[in-house]
Amino acid sequence: MKREKIELSSDELMDLWDGIYFEGSSYELNDETYTHVKMINKSDFSDGPSWDYIVKRKSDDKFFKFHIWESSNGYKFKDEFLIEVFEHLEPTYK
Repeated sequence: MKREKIELSSDELMDLWDGIYFEGSSYELNDETYTHVKMINKSDFSDGPSWDYIVKRKSDDKFFKFHIWESSNGYKFKDEFLIEVFEHLEPTYK
């Protein structure tokens, strides 16, 4: 199954992350509204604090994911895009 990929700049991703930091919060980016659905702590699987964020696009109710981690130079994104995911299939790591 092909997944939609939304290319974003690092600044756009940072704006999105700032806007949806708290669960349930929403943010408009490039004429689309995204809502924070879930944060998955991935720190146990990396060498420092890291998280996957699941967001839902309002226009079509699709789910997307991005990964962020805390480095010694601030927060970094794994990739500069959102990738479509199927929220109900994503594992939850607490």
